[in-house]
Amino acid sequence: MHRPLTGLLAIACVALIPLASLAQGSTPFPNKPIRIVASAAAGGANDFVARTVGERLSKQLGQPVVVDNKAGANGALGATEVARAAPDGYTLLVTLGDTLINNVAMYKSLSYDPFKDFSYITQAVRSPAVISANADLPVKTMADFRRLAAEQRGKLTYGSWGPGGLGHLAGEQLNRTLDAGMVHVPQRGEAPVMADLLSKTVSLGLTSAGLAKQHVLAGKVTALAIMGRERSPALPQVPTMREQGFDDPLFDAAVYIAFVAPAKTPEPVLRRLTEEIRKILADPEVGRLMNERGLEILNSTPKEFEASHRAEAEVILKRIKDFGLLPQ
Repeated sequence: MHRPLTGLLAIACVALIPLASLAQGSTPFPNKPIRIVASAAAGGANDFVARTVGERLSKQLGQPVVVDNKAGANGALGATEVARAAPDGYTLLVTLGDTLINNVAMYKSLSYDPFKDFSYITQAVRSPAVISANADLPVKTMADFRRLAAEQRGKLTYGSWGPGGLGHLAGEQLNRTLDAGMVHVPQRGEAPVMADLLSKTVSLGLTSAGLAKQHVLAGKVTALAIMGRERSPALPQVPTMREQGFDDPLFDAAVYIAFVAPAKTPEPVLRRLTEEIRKILADPEVGRLMNERGLEILNSTPKEFEASHRAEAEVILKRIKDFGLLPQ
């Protein structure tokens, strides 16, 4: 009497094995640590956004979130790594708009396609750039610098966070407007640009207003102008380029810092990440922290991000071509 029952139980157990395996394979995202690749050196605005969001994302998702700085080639090193990562939501990129636009024209063999290799999450913040002079330069305003540039034509230098980046384009536009003959000194991120300004190895440097703020207030560098249509809350005393008579549209632009994932990341995973990251950016406390660093919350939707990305690309790539900047 017991043998048929035993046989039926055995068959039932075997039949349940695939169901158990399926249940394990469909574990809700996330079930392991997430890595955020920051495409610039530690200490700058890009790194600050990655770590501020990463710390809170870890709490919300219940998993460790590790920030990994991969600086170099105007963000291309970090972007390439993420473009080649598994599209499973466990590797994200925090990068500047430069990496997703300008690099297309600045590298002969770019190892990623910013228009095809990433899934849009959000443009997190906008970061107005400040044009600062080293403390030894006898200037307080752009008018002072105009006079100095005329006197020392060919002897001055300007630093930016990478070849072909918005800082480079703005610096070169200023160079040509003033006919200053300045030499460009590219760096791997904005923090090294500030180091060059502090050590007085460059005349001018372009960095985020947030990074420059403490050094400006301490008198270690001199902020001459802010890029963008409005003054920055971080340095409200510093006039815009337009206020000082520089009306080229390029000086109205501002850097944005964005989150993207590898292309083909599953829609449910991408939606979860987008919801959680945008929830963090909508937190008033996070907004306060960002504003203290001179960063303005954007918190765009993926569709808004894509539309903005393509519109800006059309303008910036044309300007790079007009300048005749050669790809590396």
